[in-house]
Amino acid sequence: MSMPRLRITLSREAQASEMDNWWAELVGEPTITTDTLYPCLSLSVRLVNRLGQQRAIMNLSGDAYIGKELPTQNQIELRYLSPIHVVGFRTKPAPAQAFQQGLLVLQPQGYLELTALIELSPMVLDRIEQLREGGDLILAIYLKVWWQQKVTTLPVSHAGRPFIRIAKSDWAERILKKAGYTEVTVIELPEPVDVPELRNAIDYLRSAWRSYRIGEYYDAVINVRRALDSLVDGLKNYNPNLVAERVENNRKIEEPNFKALAKTDTEADSITRIYKSLRSIGGLSAHQGAIHVDKQLAELSIIVGQAILRYVTKRIKGSGQ
Repeated sequence: MSMPRLRITLSREAQASEMDNWWAELVGEPTITTDTLYPCLSLSVRLVNRLGQQRAIMNLSGDAYIGKELPTQNQIELRYLSPIHVVGFRTKPAPAQAFQQGLLVLQPQGYLELTALIELSPMVLDRIEQLREGGDLILAIYLKVWWQQKVTTLPVSHAGRPFIRIAKSDWAERILKKAGYTEVTVIELPEPVDVPELRNAIDYLRSAWRSYRIGEYYDAVINVRRALDSLVDGLKNYNPNLVAERVENNRKIEEPNFKALAKTDTEADSITRIYKSLRSIGGLSAHQGAIHVDKQLAELSIIVGQAILRYVTKRIKGSGQ
């Protein structure tokens, strides 16, 4: 078995071309299948025999690569991701007997429809997210076609390119959501009181998660700050005693009165420090260039902001206020 090359560099403008009169192209859009141990990214591929004679295929295999655009060059670096699983193939036009002596026979100018599966285990998904860096997902599928005494390796074409580009919003909102991964880190938020501003805070956190999933990390942190502001507004309308005032740099600042919510002063002091630190991150982010917001900082901000909102709403419900 031949080993895949671990890295390949392509021009962003590279054009897909046939090899040995074979042609492979993506049909439709990538989808998710969950009828497996882990969710799999499913791609429908058409393999065309462009030769004027029939061909007998002995075996089919392939490898998946993930692409990373090089910022200083007009190139895409493809890094090896995993082998693909070739399943569900059929020939067209269908001969009377597609398989002859254990070989898959393709008629002249005929084609083979197959499904290529990429297993999205947590380890593979983590690798994808590291290289995607919040941008579009770039994939390259290289099929190995074993025929006669030859092996032809050819890329799966998409929109005329030898790689597949999936928009970051499509990847996050359609594919990952269907795979069930987008809700992994989301804690259920209670809504114990009918206060519009508290519901606004929850909506801002949901927006923060959406921004995070598509790689808009700056917007994610800003939405966390907006959620904290809505939390204060909601508490003030619900019960003014749940909001405290303090002066900082000659400015009046309103924030949750954690002493009215916490069970002990020590608990209140600790939560207040966490709240101030989180709001400080959002304040620095609001000034472009003051702080760099990457994936880890955005994730930390959302999770902490969500935990604060959950803490406040649980305390209100538990105290009967």
